[in-house]
Amino acid sequence: MRTSIITKKIIATTLKDLMKTEPFVKISVSDIMKACQMRRQTFYYHFQDKYELLEWIYQYETKENIIDFLDYESWENIFNQLFDYFYQNQLFYKNAFEVTEQNSFIEYLSTHIKTLYLKAFEDMLRDSNKHLDQQELDILASFYSHGFVGLVKEWIEKSCVYSPEMMASIIRQQVLNQLRTITGNEEGDLK
Repeated sequence: MRTSIITKKIIATTLKDLMKTEPFVKISVSDIMKACQMRRQTFYYHFQDKYELLEWIYQYETKENIIDFLDYESWENIFNQLFDYFYQNQLFYKNAFEVTEQNSFIEYLSTHIKTLYLKAFEDMLRDSNKHLDQQELDILASFYSHGFVGLVKEWIEKSCVYSPEMMASIIRQQVLNQLRTITGNEEGDLK
């Protein structure tokens, strides 16, 4: 089973490398397998098509950068890690954002970022002894997740002109400001 994940990672890394210079739609399974020097049949042992491979990259890397950290890392640090990750992989994601057919990265990222925002809101509200009902939290998390994805997309399309640290800092501050407004806590006891 271990060799299976290694093979998937090799194929995924190859696609990511190819997408640094070519649009996803122009890359074939043959191109991927030729570049990683494996037989084409090996690809189909692991993935049905290149869209499934792209989805696997999203799932695997989102899990590594968001989901795996939710239970033990602060939401602020996860935002730092995300902006660093997107900065380091900007050429790949510039092309990934262009894929609007099946397995859209925008939809996939929005779903996981919403989970991150829910955690951030719940953590801060718990620390402040304030309460919002689940519907309000869900709407806020959706709003912010779509805004975050749009911001990241624009940032990447403009070649990440602002530093990852600056981007993460601005996002953190906006989340804190929003919660202070919602909870009526202008004095700033929210972390």
